Amino acid sequence: MQRGDTRAGWAGLLAFAFAFPFGVAGALLIAPWVSLLAVFALPVHAGFWRWQRPPWALFGAGAFLVWALTSFLWSPHDDPGQLWRTGLGVPLYILFAVRVGQLEGVWRRRVEAALLFAMVALGLFLLSESLFDGSATRGFKLAEEDGASYDEFGVDILVNRSLGHAAVPLMLMSMPVALMTWREGGPAVSVGILVLAAVAAFSFGTEVNKVAFVLGAIAAGLTALWPRPMLACLFGLLAGVLIVLPLILPGLIDAMPESWRAALPPSFEWRLQIWSYTGDLIRQQPWFGYGLDASRPLNGEAEVFALGSLHNVEALPMHPHNATLQIWLETGAVGATLLASVLVALGGRIAAAQQLSRIQAVGVAWIVVVYVSLIVLSYGVWQEWHQGTLALAATSVFFLVARKRS
Repeated sequence: MQRGDTRAGWAGLLAFAFAFPFGVAGALLIAPWVSLLAVFALPVHAGFWRWQRPPWALFGAGAFLVWALTSFLWSPHDDPGQLWRTGLGVPLYILFAVRVGQLEGVWRRRVEAALLFAMVALGLFLLSESLFDGSATRGFKLAEEDGASYDEFGVDILVNRSLGHAAVPLMLMSMPVALMTWREGGPAVSVGILVLAAVAAFSFGTEVNKVAFVLGAIAAGLTALWPRPMLACLFGLLAGVLIVLPLILPGLIDAMPESWRAALPPSFEWRLQIWSYTGDLIRQQPWFGYGLDASRPLNGEAEVFALGSLHNVEALPMHPHNATLQIWLETGAVGATLLASVLVALGGRIAAAQQLSRIQAVGVAWIVVVYVSLIVLSYGVWQEWHQGTLALAATSVFFLVARKRS
């Protein structure tokens, strides 16, 4: 047992035990909870901080984070809240995942049990909500969050948005938990967890969850066949997409046939207009970007055809709903290059890890593809609620490491 395992064990237990109620509430409370528990589990002994080889990916992540925070100096957004949430939150999320992920013995078993409880409980809740039209969430919105001030359509949007967010922690952690239970001799439980995650992903009218689940399943299947090569290629591909996609996306959108665009759901048509507008902004200031959180004030107007008529919408509602565009828009080519370097270094380190097991590689591929799909097609890159959720998912992958030989 390592020094400080008791504190780290309690941090893991509390984090995953409360992942269920916090997930039910829309996952927004997961991030501050994980940050607080990371401070509680903070290793004070020097042994934790000694590395067998330099963690270049971690150094690169630090450089990118410093650059992103520094860019706030020229950002037109004058609220420093994101500066503190990102600058303090990201290191704490990493610390939590690494420290709790290193647990062994009885404490790891306890945390695994809490993780399994959270996934099954959250999956059953979302199954119930999908079968009964979100009745529990709807009742809470109407009674406690002034949902009565909205019409029926507005309440439906609030309910589905909350439940779509609640599905994210279930989706991200479902595969690692399923693999963990499969390894321990519980295939029926493994299949049940994945089925619950699939039901949640394909419910509540959240198209991005459906896409993320399907792409994650494809990546997991390919990685099961070729674990190390697939991980190396996956991270390299993501680095290339980060650099290239924002530069070519506006042209691809312009070349898209009108028949294809007409077949898209209104939400995706709106995204295409957001991405075109953001691409134009990037071309005007490509090198250093507009600064951290600059997406909020850099807005405009657009029109989207939906429900038989044209609707005036925001051309850049809070963020570009595409992580690659947001990185370029706010941190420029410098930030994009730093982050791409981190992805290459991280992929190489994971793929070359001696104790990397096949099921751990599958878990990594699943989490990476699901998370990237969510932030490339929908969520803002700085949103702390899914960063904290990613920390929990990364922790679960550590539990899939290959067993040490006796």
